[in-house]
Amino acid sequence: MQIFAQIPSGFYNNANEKKGKELQIALNQIIKNHRTIAYTPEVWIYYQYTDVKPSGKIWDIYSDKPNGTPAYEYNYRTDQCISTSSKEGDCYQREHSFCQSWFGGGQGAPFSDLFHIYPVDGSINNKRSNNSYGIVTSSNPDHSFTNGSKIGSNAYQGAPSGKCYEPIDDFKGDIARSFFYMATRYMFEDGGFSSDAPMTLKSQLRPWAVKMLLEWHQIDPVSQKEKDRNNAIYAVQKNRNPFIDHPEWVSKIWGSDSINPAQITIENPPEKPKIKWSALIDNRTLKITFTQSMVAWTTENPLNYYINTEVTVSSLKYAKDTLVVHFGGLLSQNVTYNLSIKHLLSNNMAFLKDTAISFLYPFKVEQKPLIAWTFDNLQTASTGIPADYHLLDTVSEAVLFCNGEYNSSVWQSSELNAYNGTELGDPRPSPKAGKAIAFVSKVFDGKSVVLKFPTKGYFNLSMSMAVQRTNTGYNKHDWEWSLDGENYTYIENSSTCPLTAGSFILTTLDLRSIEELDDRAEIFLRLTFSGAIGATGNNRLDNITLHGVSILQNNSVPQKKSNNEYRIFPNPNQGQFQIIFDNTLLPHSVNYFIYNIFGQEIKKGDLSDPQIDLSHQPNGIYFCKIRNECLKIVKTQ
Repeated sequence: MQIFAQIPSGFYNNANEKKGKELQIALNQIIKNHRTIAYTPEVWIYYQYTDVKPSGKIWDIYSDKPNGTPAYEYNYRTDQCISTSSKEGDCYQREHSFCQSWFGGGQGAPFSDLFHIYPVDGSINNKRSNNSYGIVTSSNPDHSFTNGSKIGSNAYQGAPSGKCYEPIDDFKGDIARSFFYMATRYMFEDGGFSSDAPMTLKSQLRPWAVKMLLEWHQIDPVSQKEKDRNNAIYAVQKNRNPFIDHPEWVSKIWGSDSINPAQITIENPPEKPKIKWSALIDNRTLKITFTQSMVAWTTENPLNYYINTEVTVSSLKYAKDTLVVHFGGLLSQNVTYNLSIKHLLSNNMAFLKDTAISFLYPFKVEQKPLIAWTFDNLQTASTGIPADYHLLDTVSEAVLFCNGEYNSSVWQSSELNAYNGTELGDPRPSPKAGKAIAFVSKVFDGKSVVLKFPTKGYFNLSMSMAVQRTNTGYNKHDWEWSLDGENYTYIENSSTCPLTAGSFILTTLDLRSIEELDDRAEIFLRLTFSGAIGATGNNRLDNITLHGVSILQNNSVPQKKSNNEYRIFPNPNQGQFQIIFDNTLLPHSVNYFIYNIFGQEIKKGDLSDPQIDLSHQPNGIYFCKIRNECLKIVKTQ
């Protein structure tokens, strides 16, 4: 788990120039009304993000030894206490450092507030019970534990008589800052808190406890462990412990520096992330992209999603600003579902606004063949082979390179040949076998060919091909993609090579999840052959065909026609433009509709006001429908 940023910009603006009780009140207003989670099971679940060491073990502040080797460590999933712990090292529990009996027990926000609930050894937790923290008489403790913490009579000056638990010095500051947090967070919500607790009066600290915790705050400064925990809890509860972010404020409220106000730099809040687009890519998979990079574990947390009781989110995978959601359960035909999304955090520490994404089940693939190499006219070896079936309305070339261009390999005449082809996978209305291109191995393999072609106007891409290999031919195909023909990215699980030698089979390279390839003037795919074991073994490829879905597939967005009566000015633009049209038209009677590249309507109006503002929309391609015309809009930075 990793969160790159620290304090969200502008989070503490309202604390500036405050001091003493006024500062405490200002902080209360900032951190109150946090998101309250369920004690069971959510506190257990969130420990894997808030209280796990780099080693993956639970961070137990009652038994850990930061400067040594602890006697035992706990696994997050398998070592939770399911019954009473009889001895140290059995299991770990959820410890309310600010005891339940002091705030009224199992109800309300403090019962599940992670800032004071730590995972700790169950046996030590049971022995601590609801006793205070303190300084144990060193000569005769009741219990000494493996890391050096102990329970015994409280020897701290001014403390009431009775038992106390003393953590080791490495964690005394953690405990102190948890109590300063509780005194601030609940200062106006402590009507049900106890007036008889040994350390606190309601939510506030008794004088002896203030003095001791100030000392603990000094001897154990804020650690990286606390900073990481603070950030992780913020991702869950949407509030923070101010005394981890600003340890100096402890003295300004409870210490000797309360005459000097807090001084911070006023900052603007971070820009909130938004959902850039979403679409079903098959009957069980929804793809979502964001305008900013997100904290992966918040986007992969199933607790942050809900559909209904019959449909579940079965898996979540986030990478490169894109989330892939897989669904399980019973999905009904021709039903629109709403996926509720909450509590997602970006790496700049801003939360996505709680939202919902609608999708119609089932997903229907509307791919059509766009470009194909059928090799019918391939007579001899060639190093630059143009596509011979082309449906795209673009002048961009589609070429297969075998001559070193765009980081392809240079194939010699003995390694490249024309053999008999197949009708399998031929996209033409009248298929024919014709020729196939054959890549013939020599004593080495690892050579590549590059396909360059446009995808303008299309997304949800795939590449099909008929492939045949001989027993000693290449047995592996590795595919990579590029936008410039120089820098290539490997495509996982992409081999299109037949598992066995024999006749032609039809295989497919699925490119739907690589959104960078969509709607481009040109892209590059590099195919590398490997695994040949014979000098004359070969792979034969025929009917290499690009398939895609038109970005104008929605019937409500017609195909663009020539001789438009309307035009966009300026175009490209930064989201603000106007529609230019013949003044003889009646503007008030002409409506316009604007769609994104997935055919979703995002704006509508009439030409009585031809000025349009899409500056709040992400950069990209949009389409404006006016009567029977469709105008392309290019929004840039």
